[in-house]
Formats: sequence, C-alpha cells, structure tokens
Amino acid sequence: MQRIGIDTGGTFTDVVLLERGKIRVHKLPSTPDDPARAVLAGLADVRRVKQEVDVVHGTTVGLNAILTGRTAQVAFITNRGFRDLIEIARQDRQGIYDLQASKALLPVPRNLRFEVDSRRCKDGESLEQPTKAALRDLVASLRKRRIQSLAIGLLHSYANPRDETEIAKLLGELDLPITCSADLLPIPGEYERFAAAILNAGIQPIMGDYLGRLRSGTGPGRLRMMRSSSGIMSAAEASKQPARAVFSGPAGGVLATERLAESLGEARMAALDMGGTSTDVSLIDPGAARRGISSVAGLPLAIPAVDVHTVGCGGGSIAYADGGNALRVGPLSAGADPGPACYGRGEQPTVTDAHLALGHLGAETLLAGAFPIDPERSLTAISKLARQLGMTARACAEGIIEIAEVAIMRALMVITVERSVDPAKIPLVAYGGAAGLHAAALIKRLGMPYALVPVHPGAFSALGLALAGETQEANRPVLQLLQDLSQANLQGWMEKLRKRAIAGIEDDSGTLKFRGECLLRFRGQGAGLWLPWGKRLEAAFRQRHQEQFGFLPDAGDVELVELRARVSTPSGRYPHDIANPGKRSKVSATARVAPLGDKPLRTLQRIHICEGERIPGPAVIEEFSSTTLVPDGSVCTASTYGLRIESK
Repeated sequence: MQRIGIDTGGTFTDVVLLERGKIRVHKLPSTPDDPARAVLAGLADVRRVKQEVDVVHGTTVGLNAILTGRTAQVAFITNRGFRDLIEIARQDRQGIYDLQASKALLPVPRNLRFEVDSRRCKDGESLEQPTKAALRDLVASLRKRRIQSLAIGLLHSYANPRDETEIAKLLGELDLPITCSADLLPIPGEYERFAAAILNAGIQPIMGDYLGRLRSGTGPGRLRMMRSSSGIMSAAEASKQPARAVFSGPAGGVLATERLAESLGEARMAALDMGGTSTDVSLIDPGAARRGISSVAGLPLAIPAVDVHTVGCGGGSIAYADGGNALRVGPLSAGADPGPACYGRGEQPTVTDAHLALGHLGAETLLAGAFPIDPERSLTAISKLARQLGMTARACAEGIIEIAEVAIMRALMVITVERSVDPAKIPLVAYGGAAGLHAAALIKRLGMPYALVPVHPGAFSALGLALAGETQEANRPVLQLLQDLSQANLQGWMEKLRKRAIAGIEDDSGTLKFRGECLLRFRGQGAGLWLPWGKRLEAAFRQRHQEQFGFLPDAGDVELVELRARVSTPSGRYPHDIANPGKRSKVSATARVAPLGDKPLRTLQRIHICEGERIPGPAVIEEFSSTTLVPDGSVCTASTYGLRIESK
C-alpha cells in the first residue's frame, strides 16, 4: 500500500509519496475556491492506477473558515441564565491600552442561544433537569430557524454528561450535526469548553462535506487526517470532531522536525515553516508536554495541539505604505489567487516579488520552471511602491525583506527568549517554500548555531504527514490538591485513561507508545502548566514555574487540574538514507543578473551539489520545492540531512 501525505495550504498543495524507503514529491497550485480539487488532482498525479493508498491529510479548511468568519449557522443550547456567558468570556485583555480594542466573539448571535432548565453541581449531582415538554418546545423553536449545526454546553457536564447526551438524543430528529461540549472536551472551565463546542459545530458541516468529497475520490484505499497534536485520526472522527484537526497542517511539519532532530541527535530544535500566507514557528522539545490551550482568531480552542506560534508573514504577504507613509508588510496576503505580482494576475508587491527583484529567485525557479513567473511585473510593482515611499526600488525591496525577517525573528523570540530558552543553543530547521531564503539572516540576528534546510523543504510538512503514526488521547478532570491525592489513586486514574486511549486505536499491530501528561497550577491561579507524567510532580511543577515565570509564590498549594493520556503507534523514521541525491560531478554555477542587482549572483542547483561541499556566500541554491539564500558572510555545507548554513 502506498502511504501518501498531502498538505494543502493557501498557495500550494504538497504531495509526498512514501514507498519502500523512497519518496516522491509533487506540488501544484492550491484551489482556494475548492481545496478538494487540488488535493484530488495531486493524488491522481502520484498514485499508480488502481493502487490501494493510505492518504494522511493536513488542511487549513476548518481553520480558514474560523479565521474568515465563514462558519456554519450554529445554535447553542445552555443552562437557564447563562446564554451570555460566551459573550462575557474572560477578563483578560490583549490590548490593555487600546482605546478602540474590539473583542472576538463566538459565531453565535444572541437570538440563536437557547436556554434549558438544567443544573448540576460541580461533582455531577443533579439539581434540576429539563422536562420533556420543554425540550419539545425547544425542538419546535429550532425548526423555525435556518440552522446548520448545533452545540450543547451545560455547566459541570465534564463531571456528568448525562443531560447533554439526553438533549442531543432528542434534538437528533432535526437531522443536524450536534456537538456536545463534554464529549469533545470534558474539562472544567465553561467558557473554554463551550467555545470549543461552538467552533467545532461551526466547521462540522464544512469539514464533513470536504472530507466526504475526498473520501469518494480516494478509493481504493483510505483517507485519514492529522490531529492538531500530531498523529493520525480517522476521517470519521475528523468529520465528527474537526476542531481536533484545525492545526493539522503545521502538525505535519513539527512531526517531521521531531524525526529529523532524533536523527541528528539534537535535544531541541526550532522549526520554521514559511509558506505563501504565514509563518509558523515551534520549539521542538521531546521532553515537554503538548500544549492544552490554543487560540484561533482571538477565541480559545482548548484542544491538544502542537505548540505553534503563527505570524501573518509569508512569501505572498503584501507590502504597502501605511497612513503615515511608512513601509509595511502583511498580514494581508496575495495567496494563490491573484498571488504575487510576478504570477501575472496581481499588481501588489509581495515578499516574493522583492526576492525576485533582487535576484534571489529567477523566472524559472519555482517548481523547476513548471511554474513560470515574470520578473518584470515584480520590478514594476516594487518600483511603484518605492515612488510612493520616496525611496529607490532597491531600497524598497531590501526593506520589504528586512521587515519580514524582523517579524519572523520576533516570532522565534516568543518560543525561545520569552520562555527562558537561549536561542544560541537552538539550531533552526527551515522549511516551507520561502524559509530557505531567510534562514541565514535569522540565525545571524538571533545568534543561533546553524540552520538546516532539509531535502524537499517545500513539502516537508507533507513528509511529516506521510511519516505519522496513529494516535488516540483520553483525559480526565481532577481539580484536587496534589497533597490530598495518593500515588495509587494517580496511577489508577492514569492507567484507566491509557486503556481508554488504547481502545480507540484501530491499527494496534505494532508496539504502542504511551505518554502521560498533567496540568498543574497553584491554588487560586486561573491557568496552569502542562508537565510530563512522573512521580515527583510537585517538584517538577515548581521548577518549571520558576523557569518560565521567574518566581514562586511565598505560600501556595499545588492543584492537579487534569490528567491526559496519549497512545500512539510508531511513526516512520526520517528517511536519511535518501536525503542526499548522491555523489555527482560538480557543475559550474550560473550567474543570474537581478533586475535590481548591482552584480551577478552565483546560482547553483541543489541536485548537483556533492555531500560535504562547502559553498560560501553570496550564492543561491535552487531546487524543485524551494530556494536557499546564502548571503555574504555565511557558508553552506551540504550534508546527508540537508543544507547546513552557518555564519562565518
């Protein structure tokens, strides 16, 4: 059976075929109006006729629906007197000094929030239950609305989900997708749990239709999805709980970086994925627990996810003059349509156009010439913006790139410096179509030891999808002081969670890997820290709290908030034996004359570079899925695992 990883992004859809230790890479433009079209076209291009396939998919379809506000029409059912809870939210403020700050609201207007007479205590004991007559009236009210999906969120349902389950059964006659908050996310914290249920309900019809189209075009074989926390989930589970796959694309790149770090023997590495629309950064630390809290468009999505920080800066990010006539870059992107000016349809300059104007990219660079671009259109767009800003075209292009790199540098500082991690000890793995163009400058700015551009960097996330193993997770809310819990109780709870997670694994033929995690906090705190499961939890928590926040409370009991078990089948090993194309005779570099360049730039093809060969800058190294820039003052060494860039 062929294992195929497919990652669809805003600009390109990447396909990686992994079979018998060999990989084949294919890229094609995304189809934003119908993402499934590009996915099925890419699959048809690489699979053999009638060959059974195992497709693992990562997509931004659900994420984009939330970001753009194009979710389904959702009705929300909650306790009497609590329909405004999702609007009141929390008291934290992102822009505390912003007099015009606006609050992100969940996509359920007040007239679509319905209340039921149901109440349970925090231990799950029932105080009040809705009558059948009241629930029949609720069904009648819902029928009058143009609703596409339902979300049910009741107080303390994590302790006892019976009321949510009973209401869902009765509402089943409406024949609409239903999300119960306790089924999706059985944790305390009503706002976070309700938000997850509403966001899941909002994308459930969209993802259901999308995955249905893909399943019908995948056969013979099967289609599965990547979890946001990495690891494969079934398409059926993804259709029911698509919120668990919102960050499925970035998770593929993180998993591939983890496998690469293992092969290199590096304890920690930073992952940099720069595509056409945005840049994702992540700190790869195998000893750390998965994050429990993520956010989308300012809304909480407390689903286990890889720890990724995203900035709106990619190759397609648009450069413009702001109201003060200062140069700005992003977060608005040209995407795949119309794309950068050089694509031939748009007119606004982008980061890609700046690189083209400076000679870092050529007319036949993208996809080895299969995707031709027009340098003259880039020059025209850059020159127009330069005139508006009162600067030279070359200074404008260089400024666009520098602004983009500063934005990415700040993102890397969020996952290192802001977490008390010295970037001078963290190597950088640069992948995605545009990361290789900025890797050398970023490690120099942050003092990082080196950057590694892996083979097929533009399809690295798709490679991670192809390598992924199956994963299941189970969790249990606790909310008790750690000192009141015996080790026997803790071990018993974790063992039950482990067995529950194992029961959800479809392919248990191999050795299963277990990982326990726990959420701890000082009593009275609102948030907590996730730590790996172990015996000395309190000591580990206090040490982590001191490292991350720089202090410990003078007095404070430690509270165990939640336990989580993660069981996974083995993932594939990083294919280092095929990472290097092999020993080849050296081929002379060509000289590229840039539209705005002051001298020709040496250009090489990666496939012709021998292992161990050192390439001093300035130089450009091209390949099918990406381009690597080696500026003056840097040197690149070809290794088995990729192009290693260091500052001289």
